[in-house]
Formats: sequence, C-alpha cells, structure tokens
Amino acid sequence: MDWTNGKPGEGRAAVRRCVCGAGFPMKYILNSEWHRLWKRKTTWIAFLSIPVLLFAAASYLNTQNAAVNPDLAQYTVAWNFPVLGLSEMLFTAFHGVILLLVSLSVTEEYRSGQLRMVLIRSFSFSQVMAAKYIVVIGAMFLYFILYFICSHVIGFVFFEKPDEYMRFYYSAPVSVAEGISYNVAFYGLAFLTMIVMITVFFLLAVISRTTTTAIGAGVGFLLLSFTYPQILNFFQELINEGTYMRIFFTSIPMIQWEGLTLMLSENKEWLYWNLLILFMYMVPLISLLYFICRRKNAFI
Repeated sequence: MDWTNGKPGEGRAAVRRCVCGAGFPMKYILNSEWHRLWKRKTTWIAFLSIPVLLFAAASYLNTQNAAVNPDLAQYTVAWNFPVLGLSEMLFTAFHGVILLLVSLSVTEEYRSGQLRMVLIRSFSFSQVMAAKYIVVIGAMFLYFILYFICSHVIGFVFFEKPDEYMRFYYSAPVSVAEGISYNVAFYGLAFLTMIVMITVFFLLAVISRTTTTAIGAGVGFLLLSFTYPQILNFFQELINEGTYMRIFFTSIPMIQWEGLTLMLSENKEWLYWNLLILFMYMVPLISLLYFICRRKNAFI
C-alpha cells in the first residue's frame, strides 16, 4: 500500500481501517483504561478512604446528636446516616476524589507522553477520551455503591435503630423500608450531580497544559460555585424568593448541599428546576468536549 499518496491523515485512517475493520471494539479501549485507572495508587487510596470518611462523619454526627432533639430530621439514626454521612462529604471529599482521578488520568497522561503510547495503537484522541470519561464515571459509580453499603454498616453500629424517624421536609415520620428507598433515591440524584462535575473537571483537564493547572482550575470552579450563592444572600431582600432560589440552584454544589433534600421532599420542591439545571450544564459541556477532542484528533 502506498502511504505517501493522498491527503494528510489518510495513511493513519487506512491503518485504522485495516487494523480495526468496521471499528475496533470499544470494550477493548474501556478495558485498557479501566486497568490503567486501577494501576494508580491514587485510585486505591480514594477507595480505601471510604471507611475513614464515614468514621469521621459518624463521629461528628454522634457529637451533634447530643445537642439535637431526637424528633428532628437532623438527629442521626442508623437509617438516615447514609444520607447525612454523604451530605457531609459530597461537596468536599467527593469533589476532591473525582478532581484527582480526572486530572491524573487525562492531563498527566497527555502531557507526560503516556497517552501517545495508547494513540499509537490506532485509536483516535476522541476515542481514548470517551473511554476515560466512561471509566471515571464507572469508578465513581462503584465508589457510590461501596459508600452506600459501608454507610449502612457503620450507621448500624454507631447509631440507634428506631422503627420510625423524621426526614427533612416531611411532616410525618417514615418507616425503615421507606427510609431505605429514600436513601437509594438520594444517592441516585447525588450521583447524577457528580456526573455533571466529572464532565466539568474532564473539560478543564483536557484543555489544561499541566496537572497543576487542571487541579487549580477545578478548585477555582468549585470556589466560584460556592461564592456567588453566598454573595447572592446580600441581595435576598431585593429579589423575590422564587428568583433567589432559581439563581441559588444554578450552582451544582448548592444543589448537592441543599437541593437534593428539597428535590426529594414531600412536595418534590425544585425537582424539575434542578434537573433542568443539570441538563443545561451537560448539553453544552459534552458538546464542547466533543468539539475539542475532535479538533485534537488532527494534531496528534
């Protein structure tokens, strides 16, 4: 075959067609990236930290119980500890985990040259990035499952186990079965918000020139997301409550902090608005990420 004729890039495209046929199985790239992720000490440390995070949350909430009426939703029992324990760590430790995973698996590999060894195997940059994106989401899904299981175990050991207890924004106590169903729904919505944050951090990692820049940009995004809702408090008296809450919940960390319980409240307040905000983040972010990765295909 003549590799010198034709337009630039046709030779490599021909290689891909010869090696891959109709298309190299995506599962091969996913399997490769999954193993690469688990070769990192950072990944193992993140997962091994789950019991540590839960013990820290349990200790704090146990101390808080001494000053809280048992009839209030803030009072921690075995059945609501999975939610309260997640709320304590969701917009701090969890963001730190995904920021490190994304920055190290994308920016560090790309800038250090490790990614070029993968691209030599006739994969495009966009294919590899898509695989990395799916793998990080898969790893965080596993992280959520393990956190959910461990939180129930630790909650069962550390806290009371009443037949009924109060939930946030509910007028009547709920049973254990209803509470566990609520916990599953809470974790599901929390994971949905984390997919959005993974997409944000992934985009920042792809465009950053160094790992430090990627982590710094991610931290900057988090600080901005924390700061402007607080500044909004100074103008609360000047705008109506509905407008205030809509602006407040344009921040993903604020949805994680307070919006999730409102979305699952008795009246399902702000459920559709917050879902709309998550959707409005995802569509432009995924589109921009796709456009950038497609452009990089031509230069790698």
